[in-house]
Amino acid sequence: MGKNHDKFRDPVHGFIEVSRLERELIDSEPFQRLRNIKQLAMTCLVFHGAEHTRFGHSIGVMHMVTRAFESVVKNGKPDWTKSKIAYYRQILRLMALIHDLGHAPFSHAAESVLPAGMEHEDFTRKIVLETEIGNLIHKIGDSFQHEHGNEYPITPELICDIYQGKKPGDNMEYVFLKSFMDSEMDCDKMDYLLRDALYCGVNYGNYDVDRLISCLTIYQSDDCPRLAIQSGGVQAFEEFMLARYFMFVQVYFHRTRRFFDKMYFMALEKILPGGTFPSSTKEYLMWDDYRVWNLMKEHAHTNNACYNIVHRNVYPRVFETKTHPAETDFRNFRHIRRNLYTQFGKNNFIEDCSADKMPHKIPTRTTPDDEHAIIIIDEAEDKISTISEESIIIKSLTKKINIQRIYLCNRSIYDDVTQYVQEYVHLM
Repeated sequence: MGKNHDKFRDPVHGFIEVSRLERELIDSEPFQRLRNIKQLAMTCLVFHGAEHTRFGHSIGVMHMVTRAFESVVKNGKPDWTKSKIAYYRQILRLMALIHDLGHAPFSHAAESVLPAGMEHEDFTRKIVLETEIGNLIHKIGDSFQHEHGNEYPITPELICDIYQGKKPGDNMEYVFLKSFMDSEMDCDKMDYLLRDALYCGVNYGNYDVDRLISCLTIYQSDDCPRLAIQSGGVQAFEEFMLARYFMFVQVYFHRTRRFFDKMYFMALEKILPGGTFPSSTKEYLMWDDYRVWNLMKEHAHTNNACYNIVHRNVYPRVFETKTHPAETDFRNFRHIRRNLYTQFGKNNFIEDCSADKMPHKIPTRTTPDDEHAIIIIDEAEDKISTISEESIIIKSLTKKINIQRIYLCNRSIYDDVTQYVQEYVHLM
């Protein structure tokens, strides 16, 4: 390690090296805020080890995207100069570092109470462009141009535009770079699966990351490079996709975790000024998990949702659909919900009908020319195909996860409700 670099010791990846200028960005106030934003929201109330944050994840993604890009360059041998390779590598590392800056307290659980028309990616852009983060990216860009030349600009606007897929201009290679951060095999997913599995104490999210990364390469199509996999990595990619699937079913959509997500939304609607987080970047950055938690503690005796979170009071689940419900399952759910509301009163129940996710977005019938295809390159046989052609597992994971649940708020009628549900299910 040179004198201009530092190390972070990461529980997932071991030592992660950063440059001194990258370290300045990491040490900035907007980035340090991520130490106080949990990666998995209220999941720690289910899997108690899940206390990890967006801070560690962001540094982990930077490490993963570096490994992935270096493997792609080694395997794909693109006709790029050393300066261009270094340029794209630096852009990717900055994209990874800034990609989660805009998350609200408790991460995705707060998406529904962001200001109208805004998502956390919009706040990421605002934070990059309106705070010291932008100045630090300019500083990195100036240093890079001093070493490699003015034809390699690195600006806050460029980093945000590439990450958000805006204005690639004539350089379609920027689209290629975006795929490292936003695709069916992006480095964001590669890190969070391993990290979430470790901290939740489960094995569902583990996969052969070394094999998968070592098989990443480039498929050149119409002067636009695309992220691809060597044929030897098909099984590693399948394992990666299955890891994601099982983490959604067993962790992210866990019934108690979903209950607390629901409570969190209901609490924020009532206790936040105006029912939303502020749109001002300066004010938004003042909010983190600790501030929200303290606010919920203040309202715990006057707001049921706050009380349930602070005291970990969990309503029992009385009915839920299958993981992949058919139309008859949806009809049965609607029927039993209607009957429960009629017989016991709607105010005694809450429902969660938004635990839905496609296992993947890969087309099942596709050709290498399809922009959404995952390209498989078999160099030994000089053959190009797609993961949809090569993997029966990917072709079979096509039905949406869509779990719908009903929770009972009033424990005094629990026995009557569960008996009613059991009798109904027996007749189904």
